[in-house]
Amino acid sequence: MIQTSNGAQPGDPAKAAAAIRAALNAERTPLHLPLGADAVDAVLNHLDTVQDEVTTWTDVTRNTGFDDPAQHAAAASPAPGS
Repeated sequence: MIQTSNGAQPGDPAKAAAAIRAALNAERTPLHLPLGADAVDAVLNHLDTVQDEVTTWTDVTRNTGFDDPAQHAAAASPAPGS
């Protein structure tokens, strides 16, 4: 596959290098830098999916803490003799 697509990629390597250079020189270098419209679309679609899933389960997932703060303190304390 690599041999058959070599040189046929849709992205411009010079533009990709310039984007990487700009990101590295930015005041806030991004942790993620998808290059190309297809990569940006894929990341944004994934983020939408994650956000939908987290939003659907937010009541359940937020309700996993201790009801009584004393329970939290007891759970965080080491057992006697430890």
